[in-house]
Amino acid sequence: MIAILLLFLMNYRITDAAVSTRYPIGGLFNKQSLPTSAQAFENIVNSGTTRAYHGRAMYLQVVDSYSTALELCPYTSDNKGIVALIDPRPTIGICDTTCLLCNRLNISHLALSWEPPDTLNENSYTLMYHPPPELISKAYATLIKKLQWDKFTFFYEDDGSFTRLQEVINTWPYKNEPILYRKLDPEGDNREIFKNVFKVEHMSYHVMDCAVENVRKYMEEIIQVENSTQYQSFILTNLDAYTVNLEDVPDLMANVTTMHLTTPNDIKWKDMDMNTANCSIRLETALAADALSHLDKAIRSMQLESEDYPRRYGQVDDPPPLCFMNTKADYEASAWPSGNALREALTKTSAKGFTGNIEFDENGKRTNFVLHYSKLSNESQFIYVGYWDSKTDIITDEKDVTDRSAARTSKSVIRVVSRKGKPYFDIDNSNGTTVYRGYAVDLIDAIFKYIREEHHQEFKYEFYRVAEDKYGNQVEGIKKWDGIVGDLLEHNAELAVCDFTITSDRLAVVDFSTPFMSLGISMLFKEPDPEIPDMFSFLSPLSLDVWLYLGTTYIIVSFVLLLCARMSQGDWVNPHPCNQNPENLQNIWSLYNCMWLTMGSIMTQGCDILPRAAGSRWVTGMWWFFALIVTASYTANMSTFLRNNRRSTEITDIKDLSEQNKIAYGAVTNASTYKFFETSNDTIYKKIWSTMNSAKPTVFTRNNEEGLNRVLKSKGKYAFFMESTAIEYYMQRFCELKMVGNKLDSKDYGIAMPKNSPFKSLIDSAILGLQESGELLALKRKWWEEEDNDAHCEENTESDEDDDGSLQMKNTSGIFLVLGVGGVIGLIVAVIDFMLHARKICVKERITYKEALLSEWRVSLNPRELHKPAAPPRSAAPSTATPSPLRDRSQSRAVSVLRAATSFINFDEIY
Repeated sequence: MIAILLLFLMNYRITDAAVSTRYPIGGLFNKQSLPTSAQAFENIVNSGTTRAYHGRAMYLQVVDSYSTALELCPYTSDNKGIVALIDPRPTIGICDTTCLLCNRLNISHLALSWEPPDTLNENSYTLMYHPPPELISKAYATLIKKLQWDKFTFFYEDDGSFTRLQEVINTWPYKNEPILYRKLDPEGDNREIFKNVFKVEHMSYHVMDCAVENVRKYMEEIIQVENSTQYQSFILTNLDAYTVNLEDVPDLMANVTTMHLTTPNDIKWKDMDMNTANCSIRLETALAADALSHLDKAIRSMQLESEDYPRRYGQVDDPPPLCFMNTKADYEASAWPSGNALREALTKTSAKGFTGNIEFDENGKRTNFVLHYSKLSNESQFIYVGYWDSKTDIITDEKDVTDRSAARTSKSVIRVVSRKGKPYFDIDNSNGTTVYRGYAVDLIDAIFKYIREEHHQEFKYEFYRVAEDKYGNQVEGIKKWDGIVGDLLEHNAELAVCDFTITSDRLAVVDFSTPFMSLGISMLFKEPDPEIPDMFSFLSPLSLDVWLYLGTTYIIVSFVLLLCARMSQGDWVNPHPCNQNPENLQNIWSLYNCMWLTMGSIMTQGCDILPRAAGSRWVTGMWWFFALIVTASYTANMSTFLRNNRRSTEITDIKDLSEQNKIAYGAVTNASTYKFFETSNDTIYKKIWSTMNSAKPTVFTRNNEEGLNRVLKSKGKYAFFMESTAIEYYMQRFCELKMVGNKLDSKDYGIAMPKNSPFKSLIDSAILGLQESGELLALKRKWWEEEDNDAHCEENTESDEDDDGSLQMKNTSGIFLVLGVGGVIGLIVAVIDFMLHARKICVKERITYKEALLSEWRVSLNPRELHKPAAPPRSAAPSTATPSPLRDRSQSRAVSVLRAATSFINFDEIY
């Protein structure tokens, strides 16, 4: 028990001695440092005797490095040396004379400036309490990435900004638009600079690195040149920017974000007699207080860890004066012996202060700290949102703060711009009042209704029509846009909705909502007027002169065959083979039989009689060869003709369109479809663009309606490239129209708005909600199929019968007509032959013509009778009346003519 008591008393004595042993320190201040820093230093140093140090503030009237070192010497001479110097002066990136003296004499140099010296690794006794700029800029680079900026302006006052924000510059993706740099004049007028950035460059995102005293000045200049600041976003990189009071700039509706090490009006300042009621404590002052706190803890740690401290407690080696010496050996001889121990204690000791965790790496740089992340609220106060951790490089949100740009008064009205064009936006003046109607109007109504019901926010809005109904294109030579895009950039409108395609060019200058409609480019084409069916299309494979030559050749060859068969003895044969010595020879080749043989050959049906003589056979063989070639050619031409004629003018895709020159095609000039072909690298699309661009007269139109009218009037000789949704709309109202081919691309319609619009998240949420509920589909059905639609055309699926390649009746009716006419002619010939035969019977059998006719009629029309008598039965005795001479003469003439024709054509002998 006695040993434990002695040990306790010894430790108590050592601890008490550690407290009673106080090290001398100093604070170096001049007009470049803040008055509050010197005040805090003195308040803390003089606050009590329990601290491990005692010190004094040294106020210098000079600023330059050499003069400062000269004036510092008397302050530290005559046994008034210091073991540590707290120095809030700017370092300008170098270790100045005072810094060098501290490092030569082993005096800890606690610098509060933001810029570490280039030789910090060599100057081991210098510690930088301000976080290193590479980590601060890394935090801002992470913030920019979190905010999803695609481009921004870098406002700066001096070249030090490029060092402070080096990581922001180095990590900016090369594929993004280059950073726009603009230098601000703290003493001058910067309104022209801001006007150029906002109105000409159309920039909405900005990083501003400036002195905290100038923030308010710049914001006042900004609202003088930009009325719609709600579309602007700023990141203030000064770590004291959160202390700026912007309540006197109420018209500033921009989103303002900043980061800071300290928290506003920490209650611990009151314990140090610091007045925080009228002003906020700046970072430099907080770093001075943290340096003192950290130094106190490090000295205590050094004393406790020193091996010989119990033997020599209460004793402090006198530190040398910070004065110039003659040689390096003089510096080494005068160096404070305990300087290295204090430096190691400072680097190894961590503490908590106004700037968070205080910890250093081996090079004397601050590490493992946290930056607070704040936004400017609607009340013009910076509100804490989250923090950035240097260990993880991640920004963590802890509080949801509404963007300042989202604040609107009850009188605020959202202006929505559109362009006239059904079914999206139309104007009705029929009742003497202007009424806007269309898909776009209903869409905006549905979106703001959804926002009102789901987000409980009420907005007023109004539509207006853009001048000249232009979508918007960049004016050549400058960055200004016209049309809808121009109105958004000039902040004349806050939303734009119509058949507005999301393209990369537009997305570079304005924002788009989540797409409310997906589509693609296709071709609008008019069904060709139906042609009158050609019932004699089977004649088309051969031209008219070929048919005429063929008919003439048929007759001539028949006569030549007749002559050859008559002259050739081989075709005269014995009619009765059993009679070896016939009195007469028979020749079957009448003109009728010759024509029958030639007809059967060319019809590829053959014939039951063939010539026997060499001459007639030769003629027949040549005819057969001729018939073979003509028949094969006709069959081949008929197949090709029917295939080509079936869809001779049919365009099925863009490749077919590019390979023909009968059908012209175009698009809306300077619209997204126009740009698609103009910038495409595809071979076919480039050919299409070249043809359109060189066409005279122009094939481009001012709008879709003009293109529609041109298609309707073209009689199938003009195709129009446009969005598939517009084609679907027109097909519902003009039944002769059709969409040809597949979609050439995939694109979307979205609601456009200025960059950094406060409505984007709300509108995106509303569009997704309307999609999920099916209301977007219902709106499209309403305006595409129901409203202003008297035709109600059914969708043309092109499932006609001819799609399967079959031959249609309208093309073959002529064949049936020929068959019918031929059948009728054959029937007439058969009737005439029947009547002539009845006449012969009545003369031969000497019966009345009626009796012969009836007798032959009964037998001929009885399908069961296969035989008939050579002479019909008589129903009366032969007439004995003497015919008149006139009748006899007429009969004799008719009989003579008939016999002459019969002898030539030989109807009686048909084989």
